[in-house]
Amino acid sequence: SSSPGGPSLGGTLRPCDTAAMHALRIPWFSAVILHFRSLTGGLEEQIVSVQPLIVVVKDFATHSECLELLRLIELCHGKEMPECHEQRSRLHKKGNETVGEKKRPWRNSTSFTLELNGELDGAVDALVRRSHLLARHPITYGEGVQVASYHAGDYYEFHHDSLMRRATVLLYLTDVPEGDGGETIFPLVRAPNIPDDASAPLPPAVVATPKEKRDFEKSDFKVRHMEEMAPYCDSDFYLKIRPQAGTAIMFFSYRPDYSQDSYAIHGACPLKRGHKAIFQRWMRFEENSLIEKSSQVVREARTLWGYKRLLQPGNFSETTTTRLALKAARDLPTGAGDNGQKILRSIGDEMPPEL
Repeated sequence: SSSPGGPSLGGTLRPCDTAAMHALRIPWFSAVILHFRSLTGGLEEQIVSVQPLIVVVKDFATHSECLELLRLIELCHGKEMPECHEQRSRLHKKGNETVGEKKRPWRNSTSFTLELNGELDGAVDALVRRSHLLARHPITYGEGVQVASYHAGDYYEFHHDSLMRRATVLLYLTDVPEGDGGETIFPLVRAPNIPDDASAPLPPAVVATPKEKRDFEKSDFKVRHMEEMAPYCDSDFYLKIRPQAGTAIMFFSYRPDYSQDSYAIHGACPLKRGHKAIFQRWMRFEENSLIEKSSQVVREARTLWGYKRLLQPGNFSETTTTRLALKAARDLPTGAGDNGQKILRSIGDEMPPEL
């Protein structure tokens, strides 16, 4: 099977395969394909970077699911869906211009956030659940769904998904032909077909200083400056993923210890023509507090997902506690006397409370 930009290592590697894990330590010239059929219904997960971890999944969404999301975006644009709210980032505003000769906002795409009630219908709910299965992340620890729309000239300059968004699942809803822009670019990661020792054709996209011990935020380095994105989008040296309807990418911006993976800086290359639309779900470290404040329908749909599959523990009653304590006392050596009574009391004190 092939990977974007170059050949794969060949063959399919099984999870928990020690030989496969050893293979991940070799110089990284190309992608590795892993299959996780039990969770994601046989979807093929293609790893294009191990640090930061970036995964591409083709056919993540069906054609009809993409069309349903596109209709939702139209309703959002027309203000016909009350659960949909336009998200105007401060990066649109004057004063947040990029560096370089052309001063312009850091981003100019249009995005919408759905209320939790708006996530429960049709394709949206299915894609939310599928996204959490892909990320192996509890569904109650997800940020509200965001959909975004790009037209000719739209872009989103280099940035890092912050606010403790551990992982991002981004689904492309439209096709963008090769050469028409709109790729998701990671300027600190080589493309899969680029050798490890190949020199970059452009200056570093990110200028930084080493991390200092007194820095409160855990990160690889402290970003001081980021270059304008367009020249890097024109190069095939850097990892770029072209929008294809139904294809999803997942990347991790934070490690399990809450430290930021600074190499996960990315951007949305300028769209030269056509229309690009995406669905996004962010996986967070903390639970979404809005779920408990939502309707009963929302609470049950999110907190009870998978609950019926669980087997509940038995009730540890007082009778059980007393029986165990008496058995422990009977097993004491003869002549234990007062010490035996003390031990009996301590056993009762240390028993867990009744469930």
